[in-house]
Amino acid sequence: MTTLMIDDELGQQAKRTAAAQGKTLDEFVREVLQQALHGEKLTRCVRNGLPVMQSQSATPIDPLVVKRVLEEEGF
Repeated sequence: MTTLMIDDELGQQAKRTAAAQGKTLDEFVREVLQQALHGEKLTRCVRNGLPVMQSQSATPIDPLVVKRVLEEEGF
């Protein structure tokens, strides 16, 4: 076991996303870290005037993550 210190806002976002996916915070963080460590990458581009995110795996993309990234990109 390891204790991890993260920003309060980030922790709240992670809790909300985990709950939306029906997962515990531990499950969510474990999966996100595994994806990050194993090179899970999203490619962003614009296709037919719409922002598109392509994943290299068959793992479904979380709509909350898509919304956040679109907002960050100004779409």
